[in-house]
Amino acid sequence: MKSNNHHLLSFSIFFLACATAPQIAFSFPSFRSVLGGCRQEKLSPETKMSGTTIPSYDERQVELDSGISMKVTLGLGGGASNKRSKTTKKKPVLVFLHGSFHGGWCWTEKFFAHYIDEGYSVIAPCWRGTGGTFAGESVEKVQIQQHVEDLKVLLNKLPSLLSNTTKDDDDVKPVLIAHSFGSLAVMKLLELHPEYNQQISGIVMMCGVPPSGNGKMTMRFLRRSLVASYKITVGFAMKKCLTDTSLCRDLFFGGPVIVDDHGGAIVDDHGVSDEDVLRYQQYFTRDSKATIDLFDLAKQLPSAVTVEGGKSPFYRELPTARMVLGARQDFIVDKEGVEETARYFDVDLPSFVDSPHDVMLGSQWTHAAHELDIFLQKNF
Repeated sequence: MKSNNHHLLSFSIFFLACATAPQIAFSFPSFRSVLGGCRQEKLSPETKMSGTTIPSYDERQVELDSGISMKVTLGLGGGASNKRSKTTKKKPVLVFLHGSFHGGWCWTEKFFAHYIDEGYSVIAPCWRGTGGTFAGESVEKVQIQQHVEDLKVLLNKLPSLLSNTTKDDDDVKPVLIAHSFGSLAVMKLLELHPEYNQQISGIVMMCGVPPSGNGKMTMRFLRRSLVASYKITVGFAMKKCLTDTSLCRDLFFGGPVIVDDHGGAIVDDHGVSDEDVLRYQQYFTRDSKATIDLFDLAKQLPSAVTVEGGKSPFYRELPTARMVLGARQDFIVDKEGVEETARYFDVDLPSFVDSPHDVMLGSQWTHAAHELDIFLQKNF
């Protein structure tokens, strides 16, 4: 027992040391781009939601200014719900940005079907270094500025991607919806290029890594639980979540499968089967080849330039439509981290839903989608 405690303490101290530098616990996969000569490939529907087959959508390769080709998955909202009349506003394009160890695929599993069916056009890019977006030969680290530049080009090229939807796509002003580490890319985009506040119509942060990164959260994790600190450390920094299914479930999907005490039958797998976990681990492995340059990031965290008790320096320029959402069963981003992000975006009260960190997957995905539905209906 003493030996086990010693190992836990050693790993936790290592975790703390990492957090005081950059965000090693949540390495941010990189962003390879494709937006100019748009190769496109039709995808077949794979899953069903509420008894309805997912509408088909396209995978495109978009050439970016860097010469890198970014994988973008695109679904065009159709049907009467998206047709503009004299009394109905056009629905905004939803741009979904993923976080660490993930790719655009995480949004296509559940969210795409729902929002395409509701008449929204949806786009999910893959950050440079993830599956489908090659960072370059022998590239293992990507700087946050590169993610920002890739995101800029994507936003600039949205009209060409959506050229088949309406005649006035030059006025495309999307809603940016970022999960986990994807939130930092949005923060840095608007910090370095505040003019993009005028090019978006809304901002949604879901379980976003806060402006101060992982450092303060790490200190809180250490005070609360050495075991939790250990799991996060080995899960992310050592990438054990790629091979350890139990750890993967803890970090992303709500914990272990609940089984019946008597017969051993599965009572609740949180909507993520063992087969799903293995499939997701394959994706995580593919999507963590090149990760964010954490030492570079540590020098320019968004929190370094906040004003008025934690607000972003551009908070007066932000679009009116803003939402910050956290998950009550989140193993990675805690309540205080969500509240810090809310202060940064000048949101009075963040919303919280019953869900693990991956709010877009598993049986509880509808909770986050419901909050997003309310937000979109209220603001657009």
